[in-house]
Amino acid sequence: MKKRSLATLMTLLLTVIIFHSLSFSTPVAGSDELKRELLEDIISVDKPELFGEYGELDIAKAKTQAVIQGMEGSEVTRNTKEWVDIFLGIIDDFEEIANLSESSVPSEHVGAIETADRINTSINTLSGYEIAEAEIPMLTELALKQFYRREGKFFEDIARDEEETREKIEYEKISSISYKKGGIYTLSDASRMEFESRRDEWVYKRDMKKASDYIKASMSHLDNARNPSSDFFGVAAAFREIIKAEDSFDEAKKIYEEHKDKELENVKGIENEIRNVYYSLMRDMLKDVAIYLLILSFFTVIIWWDFKRWGDALDDTMLGEELIV
Repeated sequence: MKKRSLATLMTLLLTVIIFHSLSFSTPVAGSDELKRELLEDIISVDKPELFGEYGELDIAKAKTQAVIQGMEGSEVTRNTKEWVDIFLGIIDDFEEIANLSESSVPSEHVGAIETADRINTSINTLSGYEIAEAEIPMLTELALKQFYRREGKFFEDIARDEEETREKIEYEKISSISYKKGGIYTLSDASRMEFESRRDEWVYKRDMKKASDYIKASMSHLDNARNPSSDFFGVAAAFREIIKAEDSFDEAKKIYEEHKDKELENVKGIENEIRNVYYSLMRDMLKDVAIYLLILSFFTVIIWWDFKRWGDALDDTMLGEELIV
């Protein structure tokens, strides 16, 4: 009996200890302690460079602090903590995109835009809370639009200098989308960049179709030239085919080089094959020409020798007639 009472007492004591420790680690909702914790979290956010770049965030922070300070401890609930945490998370994400957008590497800016899209989701969530200062979500949204406008300009500028058409089109698309997310002030820029991306994409696809057709023609002529018949005329026909293969490849190469397209690296093997077959046919043709010249020389010598003998015989005949006369 005593053992059972002792076990019950120990259980109650352990429960009291756990509850007591939890009450110290986690503020109770609707308490002055939770209010103090949130104010400490807000005040500890000290990002002068970020706030200097995005002044709207500094104003939003000040308004958030004012809202919490103006609330009674009993009014500061877990719901309050939720929206304050979301706001502080937005500021942290803004710091990330500010750091990424300082880079000159396009991929870093793409990463910044992806984080910005996450911020946009957080702002929408924040707008769903009943906040005394409704301007807080609006201010963060204004800061975000400012970021998007800057990124629109960044990708527009690098698109102007990009020589590889495929990358250029991608940058133009990102610029257009960023300008569009930047608000009404940059909608005309968004439309302009969208037009440029569509125009460049149309030209690019048209030229790539031509290049592909040239490559197919080059490979067809190359196949025709690979196995010529052994006679001279067969080699000559194959030589004409390899010349056509080279001409077609050169046309495709010009298009790829004009667009600085990486596809050129994938088709360069065709150029090497054309060169190998060309030299092989050239050797065969020169060999055949040499043989024909040798045969022609042989018959020329024979004919010359026959003419010489006939001339000598004619001279002897004429000399004999002169002696008789």
